[in-house]
Amino acid sequence: MKNHEIKKAIKIKESFMAVSLCLLFCSACSSAPQVPVAAEVSVDPSEKQSTSHSDADITVPSILIGNETGQITDSTGVDNGDGTVTYSLTGSEIDSILHQITVTISESIQDILDNDDLYPNITAITHDADYTSFTISLSDGQICMYESMLVMSFYTIGNRYQIYNGVPPEQAVTTVIYINDADNAVISRTDSTSVETFSPNDQQ
Repeated sequence: MKNHEIKKAIKIKESFMAVSLCLLFCSACSSAPQVPVAAEVSVDPSEKQSTSHSDADITVPSILIGNETGQITDSTGVDNGDGTVTYSLTGSEIDSILHQITVTISESIQDILDNDDLYPNITAITHDADYTSFTISLSDGQICMYESMLVMSFYTIGNRYQIYNGVPPEQAVTTVIYINDADNAVISRTDSTSVETFSPNDQQ
């Protein structure tokens, strides 16, 4: 399958999954809060240390291929026929891709926080340093509509960062936690393993 065909298929899949997850999470809007969760500390992209990676073959599930492939100059990617694509990357290309993903995450979070029309109930979004966990604080303690649709985006970007950072695709897991801003009580905690599409073996 050609690269442009893969990217087109990815966009279609992501649209369907976003709608499905929206319906799933909206049904949980009235769920009772669980135990409190400790707040995470977000990392400013400018404060992250520059890491020099070694050259490596990076295998990425096709569902997770994003715009960062535009940073790849020495490899067009090899379709493995199992729903994954392998890139032979230099260390500098990996560093560049990880930096781009970091900036994208930071800018996307700020855009969400600034958008009071779509996300009026979101008061904060934090994450750990390796983007394995994102915590979304809600002022009214409920997950509805647009808030619920964010989960797929964070699964995607978190897993993508981990894989380019050297985590095998089958071991990349991103957790999204929704909490009540008033008392830090957990409203919902899910992770990317709940979505079969993220499994390399399910991409055929």
